[in-house]
Amino acid sequence: MGGRKASRIERVVGTLDKLKPNKREFINAVQTEKPEKIISSAINFLSSSDQAISNIAKAARLLEFISSNKNKNEAPYQDRKEEVTDEWAQIKKKDNLKTSSEIDRIFIESATKVIRRGKK
Repeated sequence: MGGRKASRIERVVGTLDKLKPNKREFINAVQTEKPEKIISSAINFLSSSDQAISNIAKAARLLEFISSNKNKNEAPYQDRKEEVTDEWAQIKKKDNLKTSSEIDRIFIESATKVIRRGKK
């Protein structure tokens, strides 16, 4: 039985040296459980990282595929994941995107789960 594979935040947002004050602010906001504070600190945290902005822009290229496949909610997880993987490979090739395997995994698993949630 497999488990979830965690990703280090540094892999997504880059080195934390210049991000530490924003990371602390974000963690404190999450602990307050106030949505407005969480959102503003998350935006502040992510916007201070060029790598995070780049990854968000790359992930956004999957949005059209996700929205057009929201109705595939009865498909098994593995089938949805294979479709997302194929689509992501085509997007990367077409747009000549460079990403790590860890970032690819994050994008693919997230998109697959979002498509599943379309059944609600």
